[in-house]
Amino acid sequence: MTDLFTVSVDSVEGAAFHGRVHLIGADAVRVPRDVTFPVALLVDAWSRRGRGGPAGGVAPDTGDARLDGEFRVLHECLHGRLLRVTDDGFLLADDGTTVLEPRRRAAEVYDLGGADRDEVSAYVRTLTDADAFGRLAASVVTGYDIGPLVNVPVWSDVAAVEPEEWEPGLEEMATWSEPADLDYWRTWRLLETRPFEELPCAGITVKVSDPAYLEPLADGMRWSTAYAGTVS
Repeated sequence: MTDLFTVSVDSVEGAAFHGRVHLIGADAVRVPRDVTFPVALLVDAWSRRGRGGPAGGVAPDTGDARLDGEFRVLHECLHGRLLRVTDDGFLLADDGTTVLEPRRRAAEVYDLGGADRDEVSAYVRTLTDADAFGRLAASVVTGYDIGPLVNVPVWSDVAAVEPEEWEPGLEEMATWSEPADLDYWRTWRLLETRPFEELPCAGITVKVSDPAYLEPLADGMRWSTAYAGTVS
């Protein structure tokens, strides 16, 4: 998946965190407003604990977080449950070698989505569950506020980017002083030339029902993500 956002954590205070969401890809035209988005970010941070981010930020390596079980359920809703299997589909233990008894093929027990192989074994995934993820997200997040989007270029700056003879109206566009549409291809042609600090971003504040949900976060942490809060 292509990264859409970079998330910067400014501070974690009790059951709330304050941060910024930077739009880094042309498919990201706004900060998602549904509560599934911040929960997806928390799940993403939980899954990469201890790994570095693009600006040198590092997620805290907390070992077994208090809510590891809850995070695993949320992760399975987003991605499906990973099941290790033999080459002919029989269920394996987590070691990737021991065949579980009684011998059963994964397809006989679960509704399956994708399949792949890693350094341990072949594996399959169960189907994702958007409805369950939405219900759980509503119980995790008690407040979600998004600030105004800043660093959006104005139309006149967009009009100055590599004029194309086949595209009419640039002369008129060059007189506009309003913020440009982020779903217009020429806007992103301009943004691609800007440093990270000048990309569109919005501040967010997220409050959760249990401070333990914020254990995967740390002040100053930053990482890029393809999560938009939707479950495919």
